[in-house]
Amino acid sequence: MTETMLRKSVGMTVSSLQRNYLDRSQTALGAEARGTLANLRKYAGRPVGSDPLALQEVLLLLHPQLSESELGKGAAPSPSEQAAYTALCLFGLHMQSSTQPMHVTEQTFGFACGRLHRLSDSKSIKSRFDAMLVSREEASRGVHLRSLVSLLRSRHIPFDYGRFAGDLRNLQNPQYRDGVLLRWGRDFAIGTTRGDAAETNEAAENQNTDS
Repeated sequence: MTETMLRKSVGMTVSSLQRNYLDRSQTALGAEARGTLANLRKYAGRPVGSDPLALQEVLLLLHPQLSESELGKGAAPSPSEQAAYTALCLFGLHMQSSTQPMHVTEQTFGFACGRLHRLSDSKSIKSRFDAMLVSREEASRGVHLRSLVSLLRSRHIPFDYGRFAGDLRNLQNPQYRDGVLLRWGRDFAIGTTRGDAAETNEAAENQNTDS
């Protein structure tokens, strides 16, 4: 139940931000979304406890809110608070200067990275993803996640941020961590091997656009 609420909360929040940013850019809601995404990018890479305003801003942004059981009670963020913070900050990074949705339901983070590997000329995507998988330090994994999201942004490849938040929460639990990483690795392989002509054309178009 806890993960389900976190996933719903993050998914609906980023959907609203994305809609206002892309579809209502000339309105007050669009301006507010741009400011919010800029703030989230500012926090990306910073530990949640390093700025007293960071977690507060994320919790105020979430709609629907996290359940009572998901909220922290002490001086450290709860696993759900940490996951929501990380997911929203990375979404802010992912949406920077974007003209299309970077949150889509059902496409997992691992699958998106597999698509990135397939569509990219760079040989370093798999090594970056693998380094993230085998990292046992949260700070180190966070560095790799930010790098991968920046690369996904450059190729306009979206993923499901609600599901991603649930995975981030489970990564903090030794009981579930290995299962999440195994799933990400499997999804990466599937995303790499299941290409089609449309995506080949998309890669060429993106390359022409970026050059």
